[in-house]
Amino acid sequence: MKALVTTPASPTSLFVVRRLKELGCKVTVVDSHSRSFVSYSNAVDKRIVAPSLLYSPQGFAQAVIDELKREEYSFYFPVLECGFLMSYYRDIIQQYTKMISMSFEEITYAHNKNAMREYAQAAGVRIPRTEAPDSVESAFRLLKELNSPVVIKPRVACNAHGQKIVSDPDRAIWEYGQIVKKYQLEQQPPLIQQYIKGSLICTVNLAVNGEVKGNVVFKALRTVPTSGGTSSYRITVDEPEAELFDARLIKHFNWTGFISFDYMRDDTTGQLYLIDCNPRIAPGVILGHFAGVDLMGAFVDLINGKELERLPKQKNGVRCKLQFLDLGWLLYSLTDNTLSAKEKWARLRTWAKREPTFLDMEDIRDMKPWFALWAFLLRNLGRLLSPEGGELFLEHFLFDEEKFRQEVAQPQVAVR
Repeated sequence: MKALVTTPASPTSLFVVRRLKELGCKVTVVDSHSRSFVSYSNAVDKRIVAPSLLYSPQGFAQAVIDELKREEYSFYFPVLECGFLMSYYRDIIQQYTKMISMSFEEITYAHNKNAMREYAQAAGVRIPRTEAPDSVESAFRLLKELNSPVVIKPRVACNAHGQKIVSDPDRAIWEYGQIVKKYQLEQQPPLIQQYIKGSLICTVNLAVNGEVKGNVVFKALRTVPTSGGTSSYRITVDEPEAELFDARLIKHFNWTGFISFDYMRDDTTGQLYLIDCNPRIAPGVILGHFAGVDLMGAFVDLINGKELERLPKQKNGVRCKLQFLDLGWLLYSLTDNTLSAKEKWARLRTWAKREPTFLDMEDIRDMKPWFALWAFLLRNLGRLLSPEGGELFLEHFLFDEEKFRQEVAQPQVAVR
């Protein structure tokens, strides 16, 4: 088998190419970042550098399609948000190779946080109270009336990009204005959502025709940003309500492929609230592999036309850590002016505690990606420790849906 994989510089991408190599695939990777540590893996047979997914989505897509025309591949697999873009070209891609993907409209609908109110209600899934103001002025009026912590979030985003938890209601209007200005969201005012204080519960599913064939459920023990975002340390847990909600949503979408969900478990009531849907593979697939759920192996069987049986349940209590991000959690904690010295000391002790834990990236048989990543981190340490540090990693992960829709409306720049 020969696989073409589009790989943003992420541990998930590295896991995917390594697992595909173990499953007997020759792997060609396409990325849009000259520093991508994934391409250094000895699981990679060929590497192509494409234009930026964020800044030149059609250039990125054209590079993928050109490669599919040049060589014969068994299948194409996009990791993370490049799958959103490439779903638009699904019909073209399937002329040259196999690809499992929902349509562009189905994917962008599931990912839209405003649409979540509609489909969650239809599927019988609980969500926090969410308001979608039709203008920045109406958002200011609403925030003035509220007297409780809120979450301000763009209607389309990933990894808490642009999201802000505001615990002080007196600062909510100012914070909202800053997000609108920074991300130029005047035409699509951010959502205002009830803040649920509790634990972040995440899931990753592989589904076929609306039926879950395999899943992983885990609790985020630490996240970056520390207020909520990508999990740097996680543990598999038993959460029947999360599995129930996942199954309802997947049936409602009649989904085939990977899809992931985030929930907040209210500390007071214990109830789960859906806060995010990511219609793609997610980092939890790595933890699932260590917990006995081989989602990538099942995916390869699916793309080869095999009928999937329900995968075995995960082993609970399995921990996994992304070391460089977990170090970031500690550094952010120690430099957080809102924490007391006692609180910082407690976080240091928590971080220093050693428990049986698998690692997302480190593999003695494949160390070049680790060295490439840390070389990049050390060269950019100052920027990474700044308030905008996360943007450095997200830059080449993101897909700007609105910009792309505007571009494809111009037929003279169409991808073929």
